[in-house]
Amino acid sequence: MWFWMKKSDLANQSGAGVSFPARAQNNAAPFPKIFIIAIGALFALGLLSVFVLALFSGGPADGIAFDGKPNGIAIIPLKGEISNDGGGSLSGPLAADEIVQMIDDAQNSSDVGAILIDIDSPGGEVIASKQIVYKIRGSKKPVYSYIGSTGASGAYYVAAATSHIMADRDSITGSIGVISIVPNVAGLLEKLGIQMNVIKEGEHKDIGSPFREMTEGDRAIFQSVLSQIFENFKQDVLTFRSGKIGRAGLERIADGRILSGKQAYDAGLVDELVLTRAKAVARAGELANIKGPHEIPYGKRQFGLSDLLFSAGESFGSGLVKSLNISSSGSASTVQFR
Repeated sequence: MWFWMKKSDLANQSGAGVSFPARAQNNAAPFPKIFIIAIGALFALGLLSVFVLALFSGGPADGIAFDGKPNGIAIIPLKGEISNDGGGSLSGPLAADEIVQMIDDAQNSSDVGAILIDIDSPGGEVIASKQIVYKIRGSKKPVYSYIGSTGASGAYYVAAATSHIMADRDSITGSIGVISIVPNVAGLLEKLGIQMNVIKEGEHKDIGSPFREMTEGDRAIFQSVLSQIFENFKQDVLTFRSGKIGRAGLERIADGRILSGKQAYDAGLVDELVLTRAKAVARAGELANIKGPHEIPYGKRQFGLSDLLFSAGESFGSGLVKSLNISSSGSASTVQFR
């Protein structure tokens, strides 16, 4: 059986010599103070760990090096045929105006110290190629280029606009020239019993029409336009590559021929041969005097279901028009750096 009695009651009992020892003094620090000290120690240890990791990783990951300069290399892809068509499509190459916008974005990014154009393209439309070239030439940040499998014609034109061209020794490049292909289906239509009626004002308004034979006058007009574009192409390459290739050297190879990366390097069309794309990125960092460079990829698309459906319809319509290859003027011809 348990019972409780107060201490004062025990002390008042007659003859009771009961005494109680003084309560031991509690000298332990209060719990809250210990907790604060522990948190502070852990925080200091965390800061030290971050500093050590940053020191041995070659720079922080936010795009700013220890010297205060941006250490990101913007990787802008130039893949497939260069064109102003196909922008936003699900699987097609980026349109020229998209690439131009990416160069602008890299220019305005505080994380980007230099730009690398990652090229794998056979060339493409004249004006689309020139839009990219003009944007590169106006860049305030250094722009370099790397030619992977292919960087020919209009794609080489883009590369030439950069301050340093790198390529694999077995890359396909060169192909400096201009071409326009004009189909003629008049014979086929005749066999099918189909006749096209053309109503026009102006002798050469239907120049390049696939529904009739090309006249000598038509051919002369086409040739004069291509010759002008070709001369502008060569002159720009000479300007961009001043001190690296001269007029005579360029004329020897500017006949539409393709060149390997090694042949282009020997001719002065390429500045440096590198083995891999990764080495090209590292080399771009060295050229831009960037410490601890890291890649910042551009051109990755994100699509929802509505984008997928729209892209599928657009691709079908675009493919149908290209299969006919007939413009509103009745001409089926295009002028390209190919």
